[in-house]
Amino acid sequence: MQNLAEVLKKIQQKYPKIEETKLAEVVQQIADDEDVRLFWEAHQNELRQDAFQLTMMDLHEFIQQKQRLARGEKSLYPGYYPELAIEKGYPHVRYVAEKSTKLQLMQAEKLTLYKMPKAIRDADLQTISVDSGRAGVVTAIVDILTRLLEKSDTYVRGLYLYGQFGVGKTYLMGALANALAANSIGVMLIHFPSFAVDLKNTIGRDNTNRERLVNQAKTSPVLIIDDLGAENLSMWIRDDILGVILEYRMQNELTTFITSNFDMDEMEKYLSETRDDRDPGKAARLMQRIKFLTQRAEVSGKNRRLEH
Repeated sequence: MQNLAEVLKKIQQKYPKIEETKLAEVVQQIADDEDVRLFWEAHQNELRQDAFQLTMMDLHEFIQQKQRLARGEKSLYPGYYPELAIEKGYPHVRYVAEKSTKLQLMQAEKLTLYKMPKAIRDADLQTISVDSGRAGVVTAIVDILTRLLEKSDTYVRGLYLYGQFGVGKTYLMGALANALAANSIGVMLIHFPSFAVDLKNTIGRDNTNRERLVNQAKTSPVLIIDDLGAENLSMWIRDDILGVILEYRMQNELTTFITSNFDMDEMEKYLSETRDDRDPGKAARLMQRIKFLTQRAEVSGKNRRLEH
């Protein structure tokens, strides 16, 4: 087994043109680093004879970035920490995602937010203010989250959150969505009025994108429809978009949440009158799907938007 000190001495001899003081400092840093020493001892048989000589600057980068992180300074790749690996017989610095970064990456992979406010990305169940108007709803959300995390084949019914403007319905659903994504459960949270407008704008121009979005809403393991009832309702949106999505999710028992300013009776009346027609029968059938998929839960309290 070669002695690391002897290898480092050869490095100094190999680079005579480099400023002697600077080279000595780099070599000394490598010699003093415990992680480099352990890496050398563990992988000496896998490393080429000239491995440390040819990759001295990789080792120096590894040490520098590690030290910057230890001092709390910004690293070369924020959110990642350096690690030594072997590539074709030579040491190589790779950057591995920290725990918080892995969580963000997982959330990004599992979470689809469609036209939602920026603040929803940071919504967190652990920081929600639980007052009398929210206590029952938060308990129900945590109970449903717990059941979903068990990942059994049992159907988990969602919630129909209703209440006045600004009481926090959307934020609660954003916090749930983030918690689900962080636990590797796919979830789609859509602002339904924006969703409806964008789908309408695809007519005759982008059928593929429309089909993709509707199919994603139909099949997402968890779907959250936010602000239902605020859109400019047409027969097409009611029957061919909302109706198709809810029918598929009911038939396949997929967990669904809805938020609205309307309670369920008001929602049925709203769905019965589009700008094109009046059809209480279709509204009643649609409400049967909503009631199968969700249980009603009122959110009350002060308008939190006015606090900002």
